[in-house]
Amino acid sequence: MASPWQLVRLHDAHPVDAFSCGTRPGAVDIDQYLRERARPEQAARLAAVWVVEDTAATTREGRIVGFFTLSPVGVRLSPVLMEAMGIMVPYHTMGGWLLGRMGLAVQHQGHDHGRRLVASAIRTARDLSLATAGPLLAVDPANVDLMQWYLGLGFGFQRLAPNDPRIFRLALKL
Repeated sequence: MASPWQLVRLHDAHPVDAFSCGTRPGAVDIDQYLRERARPEQAARLAAVWVVEDTAATTREGRIVGFFTLSPVGVRLSPVLMEAMGIMVPYHTMGGWLLGRMGLAVQHQGHDHGRRLVASAIRTARDLSLATAGPLLAVDPANVDLMQWYLGLGFGFQRLAPNDPRIFRLALKL
């Protein structure tokens, strides 16, 4: 049986006003981003907003399962990072993709769907990388708990500044 979930670009018919990440810290900001800034940022080509939609949902609240954004990013390269990523180039920076805002509807939290959403972002960034270049996916977790969550997913994210406790940026070779 085919899954009723599909990954599509955000469009005007998506009921963003019905989406909610719940009450966890930061959830209100994620909800507000999707409702107010996602479409204008996508229209300005600052971010591509990808939505997992449930085509079998019977309510507006269930239509959007989750979303993530991808944006172009430049990552400063260091010898340590190049070795960790297996990339040896004579450049100071390298282009890639930033996994920016991401949210999962409250009713889908706690079922490994967050991991699946990140996996979808990685696949999408990899497809973009193959079409345009940019062999890295970066993410800027908002706090140490989120950084640990990304590291624990098992996708191979590496800390860009492992010796600096103030910098949470992670990168993954696509």
